[in-house]
Amino acid sequence: MKKLRTVFIVIVSGAIGAGIGLVGMRFLHAYLPHVGWGQLLTLLVVAVVAYHLHLIVHEAGHLLAGKLSGYTFVSYRVGSLMITRENGKLVRKKYTVAGTAGQCLLSPPDMVDGKFPLFLYNAGGALMNFLLGALCFGLSLLTSGLFAVALFVGTAIGVFMGLFNIIPMKIGGMPNDGYNMLLLGRDKNTATRHAFWVMLRANAAQASGVRPREFPTEWFDWVDMDNLNDSLIVSAAILRYNYLLDKGDLTEARACLQFLLDNAKMIELLRNELLCELLFFELINECRPEEIERIYTKDLQAYIKATATYASRQRLLYAYHRLFTKDAEAAGRHLILFCKACETSASLGEIPGEQELIAVIDKATAP
Repeated sequence: MKKLRTVFIVIVSGAIGAGIGLVGMRFLHAYLPHVGWGQLLTLLVVAVVAYHLHLIVHEAGHLLAGKLSGYTFVSYRVGSLMITRENGKLVRKKYTVAGTAGQCLLSPPDMVDGKFPLFLYNAGGALMNFLLGALCFGLSLLTSGLFAVALFVGTAIGVFMGLFNIIPMKIGGMPNDGYNMLLLGRDKNTATRHAFWVMLRANAAQASGVRPREFPTEWFDWVDMDNLNDSLIVSAAILRYNYLLDKGDLTEARACLQFLLDNAKMIELLRNELLCELLFFELINECRPEEIERIYTKDLQAYIKATATYASRQRLLYAYHRLFTKDAEAAGRHLILFCKACETSASLGEIPGEQELIAVIDKATAP
């Protein structure tokens, strides 16, 4: 099934690309019959600018659609630039999330009979891409020459981004908006829909300063731990681990973590997050070289590098150098980066717990 899905995605991608390319070539020939290197360079710059503009508009589409559906604002991010709400005020932060170029997070309204608005919130980004693309196309028909072709480039990128977000598929293991709409819209997926709602609420709670140990236990107690075959439900189950870890119940937290790694089916991003936590527990407890080497693979090292802005990641690297390599200079460098990560974190609720875990590391080094 996965191979068939991959083939489908390749065919759809090729068809979309070929279609846009053919139309683009005809458009280019009609409006710009003699193309020089300077014009090609200009169109390349236009394409880069258009991509980022469509990215901004895409996330704004989610924001607008979410607000129209009764959602409340949590954060808006494009690249590493994030706008979030702290203490009732909008603040700017520098933050990145592995696997995403942008993200607009909102908190959903209360569920009614197990349901809440889903379609417009998920479709809003692609709809805005199509809308901006249509505007560019309309303007291109009213102009001529290089400017008309530049506007068509904006149209092509809008159509491409819109289709790639609205056609159900997973990109790099991550579900796109269309996949979410298809998955969450099915009546049989009530548990998945519940998990999606819980994760949005949990993210909003942490952004406002609520610690994981303060989460209502009903956010994760409903999860069937014997049937963890859905990444969204696994995400809700991970809240149990975060809850235990933040309470300081490290023994139970480690047991929960190991159970999830042994029994849950999840996307690679979630597995890497849990492996980082497993490595942390190994460092502050047995600190066995062979076990650390087994966990700390090249793939995990690449993931750690890609998520270096996370406070939890710098906490892990501080533990690694403080407890394993015994490199005081490297440990001190990562402690400074940890403090910076806490300052830029959009998840205020995670910071106190992360700071307490730094104290656990320091205690583990004491004679």
